[in-house]
Amino acid sequence: MHHREKIHVSWLVAVFAGGFIGGILRYVISGVTHDGTTMMGTTIVNLIGSFLLAFTTYGLDMKFDLPEWLLLALGTGVIGGFTTFSTLMLDFATLAPRHAIYATLLLMLNLLGGLLAATAGFLASKLVGRRDKKQW
Repeated sequence: MHHREKIHVSWLVAVFAGGFIGGILRYVISGVTHDGTTMMGTTIVNLIGSFLLAFTTYGLDMKFDLPEWLLLALGTGVIGGFTTFSTLMLDFATLAPRHAIYATLLLMLNLLGGLLAATAGFLASKLVGRRDKKQW
């Protein structure tokens, strides 16, 4: 979000609603993929989220000149509620004492894979094309 002197109530509502949706999506995906011994659910949502945030920010917004409230709903809300660094750290701390090498590999997959996914989202956004943004 660009520095603004005033925060609009619609922006707060958009982030709240988006976070609600993103949190539910994370819960569903993590629940389907969680077996109590791996970090796969967290890894999946973090990699997907890394791609989507970069694609949304550099692709959709630049192509369609989205309003600030929608960007906040999608980026900070849905994708921010969907991905989670704190759960990644908790999963790692829980798994590492039992399976140190596996936990470390999954941590690296999240960090490096997230960087690659964000880069892929950025590159995919170039396929969408850009247009001049209006100042809101």
